[in-house]
Amino acid sequence: MGFSVLLSVHSEENANFVDQSMRSIWDDQHTRPDQVVIVKDGPLTPELDVLMTYWKSKLGYRLKIINILENKGLGAALNIGLISCDNELVARMDTDDIALPERFERQIEFLESNPKVDILGSFVEEMTFRGDFMGIRRSPIVHETIVANLWASPMVHPSIMMRRSRILAAGNYDPAYRRRQDYELWFRCAERGLRFHNLPQALLRYRFGLHTHKKQSKKLALEQAMVGYRGARRLGMPLYQQAACFIPFLRSLLPAPVQHMTYKLLKPFDPRQKTK
Repeated sequence: MGFSVLLSVHSEENANFVDQSMRSIWDDQHTRPDQVVIVKDGPLTPELDVLMTYWKSKLGYRLKIINILENKGLGAALNIGLISCDNELVARMDTDDIALPERFERQIEFLESNPKVDILGSFVEEMTFRGDFMGIRRSPIVHETIVANLWASPMVHPSIMMRRSRILAAGNYDPAYRRRQDYELWFRCAERGLRFHNLPQALLRYRFGLHTHKKQSKKLALEQAMVGYRGARRLGMPLYQQAACFIPFLRSLLPAPVQHMTYKLLKPFDPRQKTK
């Protein structure tokens, strides 16, 4: 079954990370995509432009590059990118993460055997921005547990492979969200009855660390909290879960190093660690 891979790149990306990500998608995969769609979210640095030219020359017609004249944010880039994908199955990737060699093979096999599943993620290997292994981030596996914990964002976005037509029918990524567009989308998908699943094996190396918390401003954290609160209310989740959506905002009030330390200390109690 053919599939596309969807990425967005902007001027602040690390060119070495982008190249590693692309190599993991193409050079190292057991099953290569039929199409890679990269959305250039505004003008890039000369180094990134050279890299885009290199990958275009290497992949040819299999690589579709879409230019947005000014930076609009990830929600807008993915909205345009998903519409531009030619295949029904679309895998997401971030340009600083690494797909493990069996990722697409495992996801294709599962989705072919489970036609009712619309959104498929996986466990991930967390790594520092230097590439050092930090541990496995586990997630709820079955649909019912995922939806019950949707307020805690139990789907790792760059590990997702999804059915394009079902996501478009649910309204696609909202271009108003520069970040956390996936969190908002999953609530809409759950409302419309789409089915979630996570494969219980790590298929992605996911960069996560102090830098991640530094990118999360108080404004963005509050926006995320409101997305979760409104979504949890619409799904009829208990009041304590609606209130828990504000925990990341409260954590964002702390200095970034303390945020990161708190994240690591609370990880054993994270509802996303449920593996049922």
